[in-house]
Amino acid sequence: MLCMALLAPALAEDTSQTSAQTRARTGDVTETPAATSPALEVLPNRSGYAFDQPEILIRQRLFGLAHGLSLLAAACLDLPSHSQPIQDAYAVWHAKQGKTIEIIVHDLAQYYFGPRGAEARWPDLSRALNLGNSIEPALGEITLHAACASLPEAIVRPRYELDRMLTEGIDPTVAETAPPTAVAPAPTLAPAAE
Repeated sequence: MLCMALLAPALAEDTSQTSAQTRARTGDVTETPAATSPALEVLPNRSGYAFDQPEILIRQRLFGLAHGLSLLAAACLDLPSHSQPIQDAYAVWHAKQGKTIEIIVHDLAQYYFGPRGAEARWPDLSRALNLGNSIEPALGEITLHAACASLPEAIVRPRYELDRMLTEGIDPTVAETAPPTAVAPAPTLAPAAE
C-alpha cells in the first residue's frame, strides 16, 4: 500500500497515457468518464508561478518540493538496497505531512482550475507548474544511489517540514539558507463558490 502511495503521484500521468494507448491499440473505444471530460485547462493568466501572490507562491514551491520528493522516493523503490529504508522514512514523513499536502493540492487546484478545481489531480497540478515526471534531470551530478542513500536522513530535516513552512509562510527555496523571518502565516484559501 505504501508503494502505491509513493508511486501514485509520480506515475498517475504515465498510467493515463498508457491506458489510452492500450485502448487505441486494442480497438477498445469504450468511452470512459475521463475520456468524455475535457482536459482541465489552466485559467487564463494562471500558468506558471504566481510571484505577485506570496500565499500561492509558497504553495507552488511546497508542491514542487513534495513532487520532487515523491519522484525520488518512487525511483528509489527500484533499488533493492534502498527500497525498505525509503518506504519506512517516507511513511513517517507522509503521516506527518499528508494533511498539509492535501491543503496545498486543494488550494492550488482552486487557483489553477477554478470551478473545475475539485476534478484536479496531482498530474494536473504538476502540468500546470511545468514540473517534470522524472527525478534524474534534477539530480545533476548526484547519482540516484547517492540520493537514495541520503533520503532517509534528509527527509527528517526542517527543509521537508511542509506543515511548518506553510503555517509560518516560509518559502522552501530559502528555508535552509536564510534565518527564519517573521512572516504572517499563509492562510488556507477558501473553496470556490459553486
